[in-house]
Amino acid sequence: MKKEFSFYEFVGILVPGVMILFFGAISYENITGKTLVDFSKFGESLIFIIVAYGTGHILHSIGNLYESVFWKLFGGMPTQWLIKKNRFGKFLFSKTQTEAILSKIKNHFGDSPDKDYGMNVYNWLSLKEEVTVKRIDVFNANYSLLRGMTVTFYLLTISSMFFFSWKVVLAALVLGLLSNYRMYRFAKIHAIEIYRTYFNYE
Repeated sequence: MKKEFSFYEFVGILVPGVMILFFGAISYENITGKTLVDFSKFGESLIFIIVAYGTGHILHSIGNLYESVFWKLFGGMPTQWLIKKNRFGKFLFSKTQTEAILSKIKNHFGDSPDKDYGMNVYNWLSLKEEVTVKRIDVFNANYSLLRGMTVTFYLLTISSMFFFSWKVVLAALVLGLLSNYRMYRFAKIHAIEIYRTYFNYE
């Protein structure tokens, strides 16, 4: 299937990069009294955006490491909660719904050694022209954006300790926690949408 470049993917990478670089520019100005980037100049603004996009990729690399630790606290990614409880005793669906969905999946894909059918189901849905996965992709893109924002705010929390008051540190930490919660929510909804769309497909 041909996958077009997504606006959501672009924003998801760019926004965290812009956030941390903009904060760095403010910190530099606060310390030295000099302006690092003159946004009134098109050339400097364009270079800033390009560098921010590259920085966003680096932040998402850190985010990949962070999410691997974060989801271990819950006993695995939400797509794994179809057949096993997370550490807080939660499934994605009720027992009846889980049995129905799992029965269809196992008849189709067999038994998965790692008990995570999410990627198999998503790939299968992506190949079906009758099925739109745009809604699922939007949830996934927002998850990616929030993962980048979470890591960025946590990094800003640490760096703020050296340059700003405790109020700025607290604000960055609160925003990081809120982003982290939203990241959790979108990951869970993403998993639910994958399995629900698959189950409803005839």
